[in-house]
Amino acid sequence: MQLSHHQKKERPQNKPTVRSLFVLFLCLLPLLSVAQVVTHDTVSISTNNKRNTGLSQNLTAEKRVLLDEKRTFDKSNLRMGANLALSLSKNYTRLGLGPQVGYQFSRFFMTGAGVRYYYSKANTSGYIIKDHLLGANIFGYTYPVSFLTVFMQPELNYIWSGLTRKSDSETVYHSGLVPSLVAGAGFRIGRSHITLNYDLIQHVDSPHPSGMYVGVSAFF
Repeated sequence: MQLSHHQKKERPQNKPTVRSLFVLFLCLLPLLSVAQVVTHDTVSISTNNKRNTGLSQNLTAEKRVLLDEKRTFDKSNLRMGANLALSLSKNYTRLGLGPQVGYQFSRFFMTGAGVRYYYSKANTSGYIIKDHLLGANIFGYTYPVSFLTVFMQPELNYIWSGLTRKSDSETVYHSGLVPSLVAGAGFRIGRSHITLNYDLIQHVDSPHPSGMYVGVSAFF
């Protein structure tokens, strides 16, 4: 049976129902869940995941070692040394002892402090001169390369002396604080140093020579 033109126009069109949409949503739901899992997995990894555990432990161990190296006082880096003075002759006597304590912070730098006491006596044709020195210093050695060193030592010395005239046995006393700033450079041999030094202040009563002089120090 054929429908008239009017009847064809009146035929209802097929439209999606609520039921069909619900079925389609149920079919797509598993796919959406899988996509969500993949997205989360690619963005972040749990801190408990085995892929992270080994790396985080290694980083933590390295940081702990670095902190321990910075904070730990290592007795093996202590350096004990001494400045000795001994000169004996008919008309001149010089005796001295100066313990020094240093710390080797790195292969490039050592610093420390020390004290010293010196006594000297000179017997000239007209005078007898006796000098005493008690001083303290801080020092630093830098090593640009293993066998070279640059040296600096600020120090403060208290000196008291007496000058006795032989003609009348009258004695004149003199005392006071004397600053010095010794700089030098030279060679490093093991834990010993041979340097060419100069007192930059050049105080009139400085215990150091007025010009360049050779200095020797040893640490153990």
